[in-house]
Amino acid sequence: MSSDVEELRERVARSFWQAEAVKVDLDQPFELASGNRSPIYINCRLLISDPAFMGLYVEAATTVLSASSVEFDAVAGGETAGIPYAAYLAQASGRSMLYVRKQAKGYGIASKVEGRLEAGWRVLLVEDLITDGGSKLGFVEALRAGDGVVDDALVLFDRQQGGERLLGKHGVRLHSVTDRATTLAVGEALEALTADQSGEIERYFADPARWHAARGFAFNSA
Repeated sequence: MSSDVEELRERVARSFWQAEAVKVDLDQPFELASGNRSPIYINCRLLISDPAFMGLYVEAATTVLSASSVEFDAVAGGETAGIPYAAYLAQASGRSMLYVRKQAKGYGIASKVEGRLEAGWRVLLVEDLITDGGSKLGFVEALRAGDGVVDDALVLFDRQQGGERLLGKHGVRLHSVTDRATTLAVGEALEALTADQSGEIERYFADPARWHAARGFAFNSA
């Protein structure tokens, strides 16, 4: 990884802490959409209100994509959190903007892909955050069903819980602006996070099922 990319990843992670978009609670872990718990919560939606951060996001995203030689004709945001990030990136790159629904509308033309998608276009899927990657596959399938070519996906934050591996099995390379490891290291450097807290968070990520069981929480492995 180039020094420019690494510096930008750290700057983005620092912005997360400064904006209080990272929450840590070891006593009362946060409930996730899956029903599972987590001692750390990342609020990417909070950051869309900060024009300075969105400018940094575009700079970092562009650098990350360029370093990996990613080429694309259109940017597609996943409903709903990925849409603002996709819009900023599409505007900055001069590419077409699309968005992908989780489910087709029950009226009109019932399309899952909104915007113009030309057959054969290389589409970059953009999302705010990825965990295990399961929810991203529906977006990829919808874009491919519309004759889009989806080889790459970009997320603002990678929780590093298997999303890259799962997308890879479906022919999609994952790129992230920042990730858990970088953010925890920056948090310690800023003294926003103690070494003990960081260690407990890493134990959670190392074995979520065991971590849940030790605290009496049910764990959904699906």
